[in-house]
Amino acid sequence: MKRKILVMSSLMLLSQFGFAQINMEDSTVRTIAYWDYKEVNTYQISLETFDVISQDTSNWNKISYLVDMEILDSTAANYEVSWTYRDFSFDLGERDSTYQYFIYKMLSITEGSLVKFRTDELGAFQEVTNVEEISEFYKKAADILKTTFGNIPQINEMVDQTFKNYRNKNSIETQSIKDVLQFLNFHGAEYKLGEELSGVIQSANILGKDRLETQVYVLLEEIFPEDNDYRIISFSEANSEQLVSETELVLKTMMPNATEEEIGRLMAEVGELSNTVENISVIHGWGWPIYSKEIRNTGSNQKMKVEIRTIEIL
Repeated sequence: MKRKILVMSSLMLLSQFGFAQINMEDSTVRTIAYWDYKEVNTYQISLETFDVISQDTSNWNKISYLVDMEILDSTAANYEVSWTYRDFSFDLGERDSTYQYFIYKMLSITEGSLVKFRTDELGAFQEVTNVEEISEFYKKAADILKTTFGNIPQINEMVDQTFKNYRNKNSIETQSIKDVLQFLNFHGAEYKLGEELSGVIQSANILGKDRLETQVYVLLEEIFPEDNDYRIISFSEANSEQLVSETELVLKTMMPNATEEEIGRLMAEVGELSNTVENISVIHGWGWPIYSKEIRNTGSNQKMKVEIRTIEIL
């Protein structure tokens, strides 16, 4: 695993902040952001996705990119942060050449896209701060794609489906910045070595924030005092009954003219729903994740969508 020494100019500060985060006397760590104004770090991120149907996999693809993370402002109450996306690459497996070209053009257009967000003083996510800029950027990108492919109805539908998560604040914060949320997953809390924490939180879904009851487990697995970092894992599982009711609501929203019988048939086809997320991270004492891997499973016993996202500091 690659390691990057952060701010090498002051070993005294490194020691001071290391003790502030990692306390070997009681085997606890506090995941708090100690980030400096104008500090920049670059991360390699890859997202692998595929479907599992009856134990067979299909629709495999992998997209990789770099993110330049810059601290725009640092106050006693908040951090203002920007993520700039660049250097996209992809492997779409056995997808046809038209789809491959579509993805190539889409990623070319989105090169240099920017997300700005705010955290609290501990580094816990609060909100995206350039929502209008993001929405306008991807609206223009969608228009360029449609024009490039000659405004073919099937292509236009694919474009709209691809960029639907960039239309408003809720969809951006719940669906299109999963890499940011993964990066900040553990910030803002204290953990004790070997002691499992558990609880129920209200998480977001496509319809909005705090709509889905989710059981969460967190465990600090190991502390590496010589490297001033630690490994921590979490596992979350959404309430299955709420998943059913929320899925029904999504279907009714998407199909306002459908009858109750039609919705019922669709729900029967879906099967038993589940939504789980596992996160394994190594975090430096200054609150910079060094490595993070998240495995997200959403779907049912009939069809499961798997997303595996890896974030690594360069």
